[in-house]
Amino acid sequence: MERYDAVVVGGGPAGSMAARRLAEGGAKTLLLEKRSEFGQVVQCAEGISHQSLTLYFKADPRFIASTINSARFYAPDGRFFTIHKERVGYVLERKIFDRYVAQTAAEAGAELLIKANFTRLKRQNGLWRIFFIYGGKEEVVEARLVIGADGPGSSVGKQAGLKLDIGPEDYHYALEYFMVHPAVEDGRIDFFVGDWCCWKGYGWSFPKGGHYGNVGVGVAIPPKGVSPRQYLENFVSRYFKGAKMLGFTSSVVPVGGHRLRIYSDAIMVVGDAARLAEPISGGGIPAALVSGSVAGEVGAKALAEGDLSAKRLKEYHDRFWKIMNRGEYELAYEIRRAFLKMNDQDLIYLFERLSPLFDGKEIDEIDAFKWARYIFTRSPDLLLFAARKMGSAFVDYLKRTVGL
Repeated sequence: MERYDAVVVGGGPAGSMAARRLAEGGAKTLLLEKRSEFGQVVQCAEGISHQSLTLYFKADPRFIASTINSARFYAPDGRFFTIHKERVGYVLERKIFDRYVAQTAAEAGAELLIKANFTRLKRQNGLWRIFFIYGGKEEVVEARLVIGADGPGSSVGKQAGLKLDIGPEDYHYALEYFMVHPAVEDGRIDFFVGDWCCWKGYGWSFPKGGHYGNVGVGVAIPPKGVSPRQYLENFVSRYFKGAKMLGFTSSVVPVGGHRLRIYSDAIMVVGDAARLAEPISGGGIPAALVSGSVAGEVGAKALAEGDLSAKRLKEYHDRFWKIMNRGEYELAYEIRRAFLKMNDQDLIYLFERLSPLFDGKEIDEIDAFKWARYIFTRSPDLLLFAARKMGSAFVDYLKRTVGL
């Protein structure tokens, strides 16, 4: 039976980054990917900020479909405002990007195995036994450390005993078309709200060159009898009527990882497996890259030291939240909770107060605390609005958090 220092399950950005860092740290590493190639299936709007991408990679034209310089925000009634920032972010070609991240893991020395479908995990004599289907039969390897990068379901984490369950309010369905339509404009991302099209979520248009792009919706669990797909069709029929469809994809987006323990003895979970997507946007690429990188670095050091205890691996948790700013994540999570209680009239009210503050403006940086202070100091009636929707305790939290 082949033995490794570490096995990583899942070859998305989180898993590939983890495998890369483990290998760079001298660990004998195996990366298992269930599909026939890395980057084969992309269930993502593919957006990432300049800051998040360049934390680990150069903005390479090979995997950048569009450079974003502005963002447009639509109210439920169709009115919009626009903000600007040069090179605020990018829309990636995830198939190319994911393959590139896996390439860096291979070049660092990790062993990669495609069409290897993880089935189960067993702890025995201080080692993990990792079972997977490969070539039509069950194979098994041993490892001192396992990292689960196997997405929202996270069989790895659950089988290892991690409590990763979250409530239904912490999931959104994400449904998306790849399409060509004149309303998709290169260099600008668009965001839409309205319960009629994006039930307790939002819609988006992310360009990928010319008038081609990713157009989709993220919706909470809809009312009984309504399909999430119906919201996507409502959205497209209003804003992108007559679009030429090139493809369709769907997935679920889990959040709320700040309330979970995402590590234990000889086990860590990363990316969507750890429910680390940004609570408002649902963006998961930055958290995937950071969590994978940090878990791999911590894992390599812990392996070298011979200490894979939960106490030692807690460094992963602490370093991840320092980089990602736990306070900002928690603020976003609480705002998300408030957003889920709003109806279209509430959203129009918000739009009417935010539009004069932002329309046509150049933003200097993306900072949730700074934006919140700016909004509430210039439109203090929004605090009264927040109190009506969420109660005085929520307003007190906002004041403390953003320094009002």
